[in-house]
Amino acid sequence: MNDEKNVCYRIDGGKVCVSLYRLFFQREAVLAAAQKMTADYYVEVKSLDSERAGIYLEPKGKAFGETTANAESLEVIAKSFCNEVLDQQVRLDLEKRYGKLRELIVRQAFAPITVDELSKELKKDNALE
Repeated sequence: MNDEKNVCYRIDGGKVCVSLYRLFFQREAVLAAAQKMTADYYVEVKSLDSERAGIYLEPKGKAFGETTANAESLEVIAKSFCNEVLDQQVRLDLEKRYGKLRELIVRQAFAPITVDELSKELKKDNALE
C-alpha cells in the first residue's frame, strides 16, 4: 500500500517506525511491548495523530560502530514488535475477562486449612487404599 496512513511500519534510515491504531491497542500493551525491546533497541514512543501511536525502534549495536541495520532486519524487528504488542494486548484482554476468576482460584488455593479439614482429607485418601 502506498497510502502512508495505512502502512503498519516504515523503515527510515537505520530505524523502523511501527504505527499502531489506538482503537486496537491500549497504551499499557504498547508500553509493555516497548519495554521488552529495550535490551536490544532504542525505543521511542510518539503520537503520530489522534488515531495512531508510532513506536520507533533502532538497533543498539549501531551506536557501537556496527553497520546500519538493513531493510530485512528492520522488517523482522517491526514484525517481532507487532507480535509482542499483540501478545500484551491479549494478556490485558484476558485479565479483564477472567481476572476475577483467577483471583478466586488463587485465593482458594492459598486459603488456610484447619486441622479438622486436613484430617478428614487424609482419612478420605486412606479409605481409598
